[in-house]
Amino acid sequence: MTIIDFGAVGEYAVGLLPYIPITLALSVVATLLGTVIGLVMALIKMSRIPVLSQLNAIIVSYLRGTPVLVQLLLNVNAVPIAVLLINQAAGTNFDALALSPFVVAAITFAFAEAAYASETIRAALLSVDRREIEAAQSLGMTPWQTLSRITIPNASVVAFPTLVSQFIGMLKQSSLAFVVSVIEVTAYAKILGGRDYHYFEAYLATAIIYWGLTVVIEQGTRIVERRMQRPIPRPKRGRGAAAGPDRPSGARPTALDPKTAEVPA
Repeated sequence: MTIIDFGAVGEYAVGLLPYIPITLALSVVATLLGTVIGLVMALIKMSRIPVLSQLNAIIVSYLRGTPVLVQLLLNVNAVPIAVLLINQAAGTNFDALALSPFVVAAITFAFAEAAYASETIRAALLSVDRREIEAAQSLGMTPWQTLSRITIPNASVVAFPTLVSQFIGMLKQSSLAFVVSVIEVTAYAKILGGRDYHYFEAYLATAIIYWGLTVVIEQGTRIVERRMQRPIPRPKRGRGAAAGPDRPSGARPTALDPKTAEVPA
């Protein structure tokens, strides 16, 4: 009797491949939308706008204080109720079940992502050198131009590694979408395992796929990080750049004394 069918693991892994784009699409949409919402939340908190700032704090506290699975189940049931209330108040006839579960899951994950991304983005924005912002303002740039041309590009370099880590977390978190009938990798693994009751092999194949996706994302992130790092400016060396007042052009520079850091006489 075979306890673990490793051949079935390979078959399940191949069968799950067509559902990887759905998982990636859900993760990418939720992360991008969540990053934009997180940026807005960060700007609201930094600007300390009355009422709006307090409302933003309540929303962030709710999103952080409740499980994403509970938010998902709540939202998927709240949408039909909201549509019915709109129909009753406005006399419309919208279909309460017309909204795709994919959209509900993406929006739910996006707001959950925004609650954590807002602090990452706020810290990155605060890390930008104030002198660069003042220089932009002295050149006559508007607040929006300063934000879009100076603050955000510099802050993105700082926030990028953390946001990528959150994207990897979102990739794994997307497996919860099966509870609202979104057929992605985890949901289809459950279907495959139920055909012949090889649930262990199906979920093992699922784990391998998620692991492989994470490794690919990490390797791609390293390449992007290297390109985003600004090169350190080096002084230009001319033909006679090393020549001093008493040193002829083309002469080799005198080494510094390692103890005194002075040029020996």
